[in-house]
Amino acid sequence: MSEITRQPSRFGMVVAAGFALLAVAATAVVELGGAAAVAAGTAVLLVGLVVPSRRLLTNGVGVMLLGVLYAGYTGAPAFPLLVGALGAVLAWDTASNAVSVGEQLGRESPTMRGEAVHAAGSFVVGSLAVAVGYGVFLAAAGGQPIAAVFLLVVGAVALVTALR
Repeated sequence: MSEITRQPSRFGMVVAAGFALLAVAATAVVELGGAAAVAAGTAVLLVGLVVPSRRLLTNGVGVMLLGVLYAGYTGAPAFPLLVGALGAVLAWDTASNAVSVGEQLGRESPTMRGEAVHAAGSFVVGSLAVAVGYGVFLAAAGGQPIAAVFLLVVGAVALVTALR
């Protein structure tokens, strides 16, 4: 009988990296300084997947979200920032799920279907949150756009986190 490798699933690692790259790309479209912070957070997230460390995953995504918030502070448009925040939260969600699957079942277990369903469900709920948040932003345009973007990012993070 072979021993179980208690490492994150490869599929989950790839999906998490893809969502993290989405966050970097969405932020880079509007603000390079924020994108640099998002990229640094992505590096920490990826190290957290390789190690595996939930603390590094959470800290990496925290840095990613700070990069998105910085981009919002500089006056970047709301929609790319919401997509960037969604990518960061989805990267954290799928990375945490990959670590959990690895701890419980091992890397060798066939878990791709369950992880794909989890990632798709998170993506759908997060996308709906972004759509509603952006709609609210457009309806309430004017006044304080920085505060509105900040609240929309916080709302999107809360909704996607509620999936857990």
